[in-house]
Amino acid sequence: MLKRLDDFFGITRLGSSFRIEIFAGLSTFLSLSYIFVVNPAILSAAGINTSVAFFATILGSVIATLLMGVWARLPFAVAPGLEMNAYVAYVVVGVLGFTWQGALGAVFWSGVFTVLLSYTPLRVNIVKAIPDKLKSGLAAAVGVFLMLIALKVSGILAYEGIQVTGLGLLTSHEAIIFCAGLILVAILKHFKIKGAVILSIIGAAILAHFLGVAQPIEPITLSKDMLAGTFAFDWRIIFDPKIWSVIIVLFILDFYGSIAKFIGLTRNTNIVDSEGNLPRLKEGLIVDGAGTVIGAATGTSNLITYVESAVGIGEGGRTGLVAVVVALLMSLFLFLVPLINLIPVVATTGALFFVGLMLFPSKKDLKEYSWTDIVAVAIMILVTIWTFGLDKAMFAGFAAFLVLFAVRGKWRDMNAYLIGSTVILLLSMLLSR
Repeated sequence: MLKRLDDFFGITRLGSSFRIEIFAGLSTFLSLSYIFVVNPAILSAAGINTSVAFFATILGSVIATLLMGVWARLPFAVAPGLEMNAYVAYVVVGVLGFTWQGALGAVFWSGVFTVLLSYTPLRVNIVKAIPDKLKSGLAAAVGVFLMLIALKVSGILAYEGIQVTGLGLLTSHEAIIFCAGLILVAILKHFKIKGAVILSIIGAAILAHFLGVAQPIEPITLSKDMLAGTFAFDWRIIFDPKIWSVIIVLFILDFYGSIAKFIGLTRNTNIVDSEGNLPRLKEGLIVDGAGTVIGAATGTSNLITYVESAVGIGEGGRTGLVAVVVALLMSLFLFLVPLINLIPVVATTGALFFVGLMLFPSKKDLKEYSWTDIVAVAIMILVTIWTFGLDKAMFAGFAAFLVLFAVRGKWRDMNAYLIGSTVILLLSMLLSR
């Protein structure tokens, strides 16, 4: 049985082991477990019962993550995206006035369009059209995104909404836990100790309890109404022209957000082949889109590939078995709540920051960059910091690359897919304002 599983997932072939894959799955799960409480809290602002949203978050995430592991065989976790649920709750329902059933209808159609286009060569061609150096830039942008999450959660950076307003309290308990976790994972990695990331999280959690840091994850009491969101979305909402811009925004965020993460999470790993291409990319992109359809059907907003998957990959996870482990832990969440409550979100910040650093291009890679490549990548990183959005970073990087390409007199060689992607990303930004 183990031999068959090894052959199916390609564990040994990719230089991993069952122990590494299991530890990687546990690490990824711990780093994203906050979403099971945060997502219902945000969607409650849209009028969705917390029991409904909690059940939908678990069920949708389990199904989509299992598909990612078993069918796409990639080490990515899939769960509701924070940028999506906030948009649905506070803009689609709160500002535009749609019902939550109508908002989930928009989510459903955005997922349908994503899946349909993923079955065509279009999405894969878009990935292939991104120049190699820009792919490194996307990896760096994903890394910066992870680092910003760590700095925000630990309070080292002060935020107002998505804007950085300055430094936070550097001597707070949260900041101390962040530093301790970062130093611990760096030391463990330096001495090549297996399980460095998960050991760092556990060590930081012990310190958090010693310092008396409050646990932000609170158990949710389920009610008999938890199935009320299943297939409650209004699919007929697509006939209302007022919802079209919402569907377009959700579609573009989903469509391009996953491209950035697939590239960023696997860059400089042996998950990609010798030419830098990700095997089973099409299957992974289809699952990512199907996850959104599943989310709408169960009662939650868009399910996306989670950037926290980088934690498990940083632990050495390389195959779909990582996703399977994550899905199994998700399914047990109701019983694991007491255990998860022992791991404060702040305990993951040091590991998240370290993993983010690992996604930056190596010194060897940087030597091969032209000045235009460096400018485009730097712009992507700066826009990520300024906007806290990977889609906006993609637009800025693509646009900068095309402009610099034209300045060098090579406009005839510009890729049509890259130009089209830049225009579409600009459209998304304009519609979401």
